Amino acid sequence: PSCTSCPACGAHGACNDTLTGDGSCVCDGGWSGSSCDSCSPSYFGPSCTSCPACGAHGACNDTLTGDGSCVCDGGWSGSSCDSCSP
Repeated sequence: PSCTSCPACGAHGACNDTLTGDGSCVCDGGWSGSSCDSCSPSYFGPSCTSCPACGAHGACNDTLTGDGSCVCDGGWSGSSCDSCSP
């Protein structure tokens, strides 16, 4: 086997750098991307916090710039998108 240097995994990951490793970044929970610098789906904000449950009629405003609020489908409202819109 040959040893190669690891990529920068940032503050939210570590390199899989063992002799049997593949040199990829292994990201902390809630983080993703080749350098562990993006939020995983259903995580939001600068700390990649887990999104709330938005039910069957909404989706979380996720990503690093998201605020974690539920974005409701048409005709639905409420913090968890579980009420009919007036």
